[in-house]
This record gives sequence, C-alpha cells and structure tokens, in this order.
Amino acid sequence: AKKAKAAEEKAAKEAEKKAKAEADKKAKEEAAAAAAAKKKAEEEAAAKKKAEEEAKKVAAAKPVTKEAKKEAELERVKSRAETIDFKVLGKATSSELKSEVKKGATSIEVADASKFAETGSAALMDDRGSTVISWTGKDGNALTGVSGITRVYGKAAVVTSKDDLQVIKGIGPFIEEKLNALGITTYRQIANMNAKLEEQVNEAIEFFPGRVKRDQWANQAKILLGEDVKLDEKALKQAEELERVAAKAEKIDFATLGVASASDRDDLQTIKGIGPFIEEKLNALGIFTFEQVSKMTPKIEEEVNIAIEFFPGRVKRDEWAKQAKQLHKDKK
Repeated sequence: AKKAKAAEEKAAKEAEKKAKAEADKKAKEEAAAAAAAKKKAEEEAAAKKKAEEEAKKVAAAKPVTKEAKKEAELERVKSRAETIDFKVLGKATSSELKSEVKKGATSIEVADASKFAETGSAALMDDRGSTVISWTGKDGNALTGVSGITRVYGKAAVVTSKDDLQVIKGIGPFIEEKLNALGITTYRQIANMNAKLEEQVNEAIEFFPGRVKRDQWANQAKILLGEDVKLDEKALKQAEELERVAAKAEKIDFATLGVASASDRDDLQTIKGIGPFIEEKLNALGIFTFEQVSKMTPKIEEEVNIAIEFFPGRVKRDEWAKQAKQLHKDKK
C-alpha cells in the first residue's frame, strides 16, 4: 500500500511538473507572439507615419493653383449655408424643368411657374453645371421669350431665380459666386438682410469684417427693387475703390507671390505702413499673408503700389517685404 501511494504521489508530481512545463512553454510562445505582433504593429504604424509625412511633403511641394484654392473656398462657403437664417432671408424661387430643353430654346416649361416674375433671369442648373438665362413673359407654367440656353438640359434640371448681384457695389465676380454657393441669388434676399444676417453672410463668405454692412448691400438691393432708401455715399466710394483694385489682380505676378485665400489671412496691419483700408485693398487684390508680401520683388512692389492706388514708392520705401519676411519667420 505504501509503495502504491508513493507511486501515485510520484506520478502526480511528474504530471504537475509536466503541466507546469507545458504552461510555461505556452506562456513563452504567447509572449513571443504578442511581442512579434506588437513589433509588426509598430513597424506598420511607423511606415504609415512615414508615408503620411512623405505625402505632406509632396503636397507642400506641389504648387497650389488659384483655381484649386477657389474651388476649396467655394466648398467651404457652401457648407456654411446652414448657418444662414433663410426664414428671414427667404429662398429664391425655384422649379424643375417639366421636359427636356434643346440648345437655343426660346421657351421652357417648369413644374410651377406661379412664383416666377413675368420677366426675369435665372440659373439653369444640372449635374454638369449651370448657365444664366432670361425670359420676357409667361404662359401658364411656361417661361417665354427665353434666351441663354447653350446646350441640352434634361427634365431633372432646376431653374432658380437669379439677379446680377454684381450690380451691387462691393460685389465682384468671385463674391457673387460665393453668395450663389451659399444660396443667395436675388436682390430680394439681400434686401431682406438685417444686422445679424449681414454678419452671418459676411463670415460665411470669408469677406473682410464688416464689409457687407459698410457697403450697404441691403439698401443697394432695396433701391434696385424700387424702394426709397438713402445711401452713405462716402462708404459707396470706398466700395468702388475696392472694386477697382480687385479688377487689377490679373496684373500681379501671383506665380511668384503664391496663391492664398481669406481663410489663410494674416494680420497685415502688423506691417508698418499698412492700415485698415490698405489691408482691405491688398485682400481685394488677393494678397492675404505675410508669406505673399515677403515674396515681393521690386517689380511686384511697383505693381502692387499702382494696383492699390498708394503713394508712389511707398511699398518699397516702407520695406513691406522685409517686415513680412520676419513676421512669417516668427509664425513658425
């Protein structure tokens, strides 16, 4: 009996020893596998980070075109439509085509023409783009005396009332595009702007702070609609001056300066010699950053000086480029 018991105890110890050895072996294998997995994950993360850094370098090295900046800006503006109070502003009259229209068509039938004016203009849009059309009459749900249809539009196309917003002083071609992207296409909508909406729209279209109010867009639109209101002529002259400056942008060497938008804006008034209105002029021209100003050559300094209608030689004499270079360096 003693021998049997001893044998059992020995067998139990050996089994325990064997189980422990197997458990230790398994634990080591699992630890090794975990370590290998961790190493692989770290290598993959490092590779991903390296690839992202390389992509950033490539993106940074790739020149940003003015058109690409413009499209990105319009997309940002469009995404802010929900911040605008269209209950007060109102929405432009809109209706789908009832049937396909051919290039050069002189009448178009829409689903509901009741809210369109007897004569007017509109944007005809589909997924391929848009064109501005006008009409001189209505017949039921048909707009007649139509002009401006440059290609075929299917029945899914939409007709949306659209006025020439550039008639309003302070609104240039790109600002009009931004307003349209936001959903503002008519004089009536602009005339409906109150102080809060002026601020909302100003911010949404990334315009110089306070410009919508100062340029009196609402009152200008009311006058265009036949309402009797008065305007601040001094403020209008400033708006006209900024329009003249903006029109000279094509004469500036942006291939050298680089392209920027309102979202990239630096406080250019930090540069000695640049006051509030001069900064607005530079922004109207398309110059928003220290980096752009720092890249001015003597020729560009002269181009900018003339474009912003500044005292001859002031840009060069005040050393804007030198100041901007240091300010840009300090930002990094």
